Amino acid sequence: DDCGLAPPAKPLTLAPCRPPSGASHRKRELVTELKRNRIDFDVRKLHVGDFLWIARERVQPHPGQPQPLRARELVLEYVVERKRMDDLCGSIVDGRFREQKFRMKRCGLRNRIYLVEDCSFVKHLSLPESTLQQAIVNTQVVDGFFVKRTKDVKESAAYLTIMTRFLQNLYLQKTLLSCRKEELAACSRKDTDSDTCVLLTFSDFNEGAMKNRAQTVKEVFAKQLMQINGISGEKAVAILRHYDSVARLMRAYEDCPTVGGREKLLSNIKCGNTQRNLGPTLSKTVSQLYCTEGPLC
Repeated sequence: DDCGLAPPAKPLTLAPCRPPSGASHRKRELVTELKRNRIDFDVRKLHVGDFLWIARERVQPHPGQPQPLRARELVLEYVVERKRMDDLCGSIVDGRFREQKFRMKRCGLRNRIYLVEDCSFVKHLSLPESTLQQAIVNTQVVDGFFVKRTKDVKESAAYLTIMTRFLQNLYLQKTLLSCRKEELAACSRKDTDSDTCVLLTFSDFNEGAMKNRAQTVKEVFAKQLMQINGISGEKAVAILRHYDSVARLMRAYEDCPTVGGREKLLSNIKCGNTQRNLGPTLSKTVSQLYCTEGPLC
C-alpha cells in the first residue's frame, strides 16, 4: 500500500534499557546528549536492536471527527545494536552475542549497524582484548554488519545525530510503500524507481522480532545448529538452504550408505559472503550429533 508518508517528526526510536546497574546511567547520558543535539526521539520496547528510525504519516485532522486518525509508521532500513566493550564481553560469555546477530539478520532490515563503545577498563575484563577485537572484526567481515567504533557515549550520540539527519535528507522526497515481512523479498525485487522504497510497518517489524513468539521448525533447527561450536548464523543459514528441518537432514543421512558419506555430506555447502565450504570437520561434527545413538563421548 502507498502510505504517502512524510519525513517523520520523531525519526529516532530507542529501545528501553534492559540491562541492570551502570547501563541505566549510560542510557540517561545518551538521552541527555541527544536532547542537547536537538534530536527528537521516542523510547519504545524493541525486540531486536537498540535504535532504529521510523517514518510517520502526517495525519490531517478533519472537522467533526471525534479523535484524530492514528498515524501509520514504517521502519526505515537501518537498525543499530549498541555495545560497550564490557557489554560485548558479557554477551559473548553468555551466548547473546551470536543470537542477537542472528536475529538482526532475520529482522527484515538490510542495513545492520554494530555500534561499539570503548571503555577504560577493557584490559580487566573476563575475556582478552584480542578476543573482543576479533569478535568485532568477524561481525563486519563474516556477518556483513557495518561496525562503527566510538570512544564514549558523547561520540555515540554524535553518530546517531548524524545518522538521523542523513536519513531525513535521504528519505525526504521518496515515496514509501508498506508490505508484510513475508512479502518483503518479493516486493523489493519488483521494478521500482529510485524514489520509491518498500518498508515494513513498525508493528509488523516489532511483532516479528519477538523473542518468545511461536517459532517455526526451521528456526528451531537453526538454533540447534548454532549451539555447535564453530557454526555461526551464516553457516546455519547455509545448511538450512539445503535441509530446512531435522527430518530432511536425517533422511539425507539415511540415504548415505557409509559412515564416511554421512560425515562428508555437508562439507561442500557454501557459506556466507565468502562462499567458503563448511568443511569436513564441521560436517563430521554435525553428523555425529544427529547420527550417533546414545550419548556423545
